[in-house]
Amino acid sequence: MHGSRFAELATIAAEAAGADTSSVRLRLIHGPAGFPPDGLTRPVPAFEPPLHDLAQWPSDFWLFSVAGVAICVCAWPTPAKVFSEPFEVGPPQATDRPDTYAYDGFSVPNPGFLNEPNRRIDALLTLNSSHWAPSYRDCLVTGVVLARACQLALEHGHGPVVHLHTPVAPFIDQQVSARGDGSHERLRDAIGPCVRLSVAVDPHEPTARLDFEQGLVALAEEYGLGLKLNDRRFNRVPGEWFTIRGFDRERYRQVRARMFPDPPMHLPKHAVVATVLGPARLGMAADVIAHLRATGAGVLAAAVSSVRKIGFVNLVLPLAEGADVSAPAWSGGWHDGVKLIAERCRLYDADGADHGDDDAFAGFKVALSAPMRCSYPQSSRRTGASVTGRVPYPLWLRWEIPNRTVGSPLLLSMVAENLSPYAEHTEVAYAQARVGRGDVVRGRAKLVVLLAQAPRDVADAQAVLNEVAERAQERTLEQLADRRLVGPGRVRLRLSPRERWLTT
Repeated sequence: MHGSRFAELATIAAEAAGADTSSVRLRLIHGPAGFPPDGLTRPVPAFEPPLHDLAQWPSDFWLFSVAGVAICVCAWPTPAKVFSEPFEVGPPQATDRPDTYAYDGFSVPNPGFLNEPNRRIDALLTLNSSHWAPSYRDCLVTGVVLARACQLALEHGHGPVVHLHTPVAPFIDQQVSARGDGSHERLRDAIGPCVRLSVAVDPHEPTARLDFEQGLVALAEEYGLGLKLNDRRFNRVPGEWFTIRGFDRERYRQVRARMFPDPPMHLPKHAVVATVLGPARLGMAADVIAHLRATGAGVLAAAVSSVRKIGFVNLVLPLAEGADVSAPAWSGGWHDGVKLIAERCRLYDADGADHGDDDAFAGFKVALSAPMRCSYPQSSRRTGASVTGRVPYPLWLRWEIPNRTVGSPLLLSMVAENLSPYAEHTEVAYAQARVGRGDVVRGRAKLVVLLAQAPRDVADAQAVLNEVAERAQERTLEQLADRRLVGPGRVRLRLSPRERWLTT
């Protein structure tokens, strides 16, 4: 045990010595969806010292958009800075976009948060088989499921939650006659009532993976959830899933009615974004979601990730009926943030909602957006695209490009603009990019498109999506070459309606 501990300390010391910086400068943005990604990184005039040209070259870029709400994070390495706390975040600053606020801060990353050598488990939990239209009661159940899943990762997987998102695109099982390359794969809705999470499991604990998967199966059976695990068989790639069990509508309704009989069953009209941020550590997501759920708040959408070893737990919380829709944006410490969340978002009288004395959260900061009106996408009657084709479809994007040639926000805006001739509406639902080895930016994104002309049927819709993705991909590469932003052969970019094709 001593040898293992010494090895861990040596790894941490080596990592800290080889780091290009000892602190991180970041910007968090809350606001309505619909703005181009490159507009989100423009400097706030009152930010001191100003970012100037650095704003278009974030070392890490992260974006999540759902229900008419957008969350964006940009990070830049910065020289050492004296901190009074492990994490500092400034007050909300108004931007030149309506109802959009920026929070600027500094942090010292946690060098002990190591998950690179770990093996990952990807899981897809289905909370309903209909289109994504969560009621207040469904939001409460979602909060419980997220808290339980994150706790399983901590107790059984013994590893951090690397990524967690909801809602995400559902996956439809292939027919036996479908081709192995997925070219006959059924179309999917862009978003559905699903939770996708990736958990890092310690490879030195051989039973951790099995224990975590068994815990997920028990959770799914208890709540009637559907469960799929990433297919790790030979010749399988990310985006392929192995079905464990299907969604049980009757059991889910019984559990929902038993746990939350009083909250209403209609859609939330307003929501606030609660972002909890601080140096990443094991169990952060589980503790944060459990504590916020204990205030009586539900979860409309969630996105958990880490940026330069800084943990971000982003929760879209439905505003309680009768709450003040003109409440201002706010940022501050954990204890005050929990009290504000309880005041604005409590949907029922939860037991044990007072966690103000928990010192484990003393270093965390909370940023709350002003209440924003929600919007819900058109979708099919059941999970999976309808026969009309008049529903949003997902397109997946992957790119590798030299650093300081084209910023990731600008690249995403170019792709979205090149899709506009063929789409009535285009939105970046999720994106993540970071500078890696070789000073190369590597990123992935999911875009949501609503085709301008309704296809005749599902087969026609699939053909149109393939053609649209190919044209937008070619046009983007042509623009990069024409503007001489990137040298020939130095950029890799792939846009596809099938996630699995990004890795082939």
